[in-house]
Amino acid sequence: MPKHGFLTPKAIGNRIKAKGLQKLRWYCQMCNKQCRDENGFKCHTMSESHARQMRLFRENSGKYMGYYSDMFKKGFMEVLRRRGRNRVKANTVYMEYIKDRHHIHMNSTQWESLSSLVVYLSKAGLCEADQTEKGWFVKWKDTDPDRMARRNAADRLDKMKMTAEAVAEKQIQEQVKRAYDLAQKEGGGEGNEDSGKKELKRDEKRQDLQFGLATKKISTPAIKVGNKALFDSAASTKKRKKRPKEEKKSTLEMIMEEQEQEKKRKLEKAAAAAVPENIKKENWLFREIIVKVLNKKLAGGKYYKKKAVVLKVRKKFEGEIKMLDSGDVLRIDQEYLETVIPGVKRPVLIVNGSYRGFEAEMVSLDDDPKADQPTVTVKIVAGQYKGKVVKGIDLEDVCKLSN
Repeated sequence: MPKHGFLTPKAIGNRIKAKGLQKLRWYCQMCNKQCRDENGFKCHTMSESHARQMRLFRENSGKYMGYYSDMFKKGFMEVLRRRGRNRVKANTVYMEYIKDRHHIHMNSTQWESLSSLVVYLSKAGLCEADQTEKGWFVKWKDTDPDRMARRNAADRLDKMKMTAEAVAEKQIQEQVKRAYDLAQKEGGGEGNEDSGKKELKRDEKRQDLQFGLATKKISTPAIKVGNKALFDSAASTKKRKKRPKEEKKSTLEMIMEEQEQEKKRKLEKAAAAAVPENIKKENWLFREIIVKVLNKKLAGGKYYKKKAVVLKVRKKFEGEIKMLDSGDVLRIDQEYLETVIPGVKRPVLIVNGSYRGFEAEMVSLDDDPKADQPTVTVKIVAGQYKGKVVKGIDLEDVCKLSN
């Protein structure tokens, strides 16, 4: 029999039927297959794919049953949680849960009916359940330990606040009582509340209040004319100006200031006297230093004894250099390079030894005949040792910096 076309009434009817929920007894959870009628379900159970899934189920039935039961319970409890803490009919929650077409069906779980599920949840303490004439009713119970801990903490805080308010109110009442008792004792009558109360009466013998304001005579200064008057007025204004009073510091503040100044002096002295450890490393290449090429075989000796500037340092021992005369960019190992010594008062970089990485200025070239090799004297111009003059640095440990 040929298939119906996509827009034929039969095909449209089949799609409409497939959209909605079908009967649970014709659903196969293992294959996730929904059959429309009993005949379709019978044909599905006789298929090879269903038989293969059932063989897997027989090998480990408890695993599949437990998995589907757990998923069904989680979905049911999630719907109940969204309902809040209101008491609701169990069948209403179930109908809302099965609205999703791809939900886990109850016929694949360990519960045969909704009543058995509700009894299980009630015994497990996951919800509150009660049976009435209208059926089972459930109410969500919060069992999340984090939420319960937060709620208990909030309750304890409210109790503490209420306790503090009650204590404060009690203290205020005690103070009022003490003040009332003290007023009674001073009034000379104990236990008589009206002893301190008197009617206000005006004494006729007393006269009216009079206010007397003493007037001061304003003296007009004599007017002076000439240069003398000008200098006198300037001197008087100087006298009138008062210096602002300096706030006196307490003894504790003065001691603290002295201690801080002493700490600063010690730190400065330690920084000036400290000399980094003299450790020489195998790699001495740095960016922006001027080097000389010593490889005779490179490009047929084209770059031999020529100067270049280091652009990048790769893998510590390999440098990317740019020739100063031709502008060619090469990649070469530091074994075929040597440092360049500039003239006096020219910038250099200490590439090895104690002050490795510090910029300095060439002070002098020390060619001592007693020494094994010539040394240089430099003055550090940047960093924590700025201004320090360092003597006896090996000639190969300094290199000219590019402009």
